[in-house]
Amino acid sequence: SPSDGPPQLSPIDRIISLHHGSTMAIEATPQRLQASKQYPVPSLPERIEQLQKQNSSLNHEVAYYREIEQYRKEFEYEVARVKEKLEKALSKLARSQQRVGDEWTQLRQESRAPYPE
Repeated sequence: SPSDGPPQLSPIDRIISLHHGSTMAIEATPQRLQASKQYPVPSLPERIEQLQKQNSSLNHEVAYYREIEQYRKEFEYEVARVKEKLEKALSKLARSQQRVGDEWTQLRQESRAPYPE
């Protein structure tokens, strides 16, 4: 009879399961029943220890990212400083090229000019 086994998953159960939710039908699936046997719910002291370890790990991660952020900001500042120096150097080069080009053009024009008699 239909009541001998676990309830069938309804379309709603499937949607809830996709979003990592739970219903009686989801908990009664063979996969969930097997998982509950393999991974029993920890006791309260065990859970506290798990959370303390997790908290310690997260605190280390936060310290890591804070330190990295400091170095990232220093790097960003240095890159901006170098960028500004390069832009100034390129601008100076462009002005120098223009000046030399203008002088070269003027010399060529003068050398083509007829000599006064």
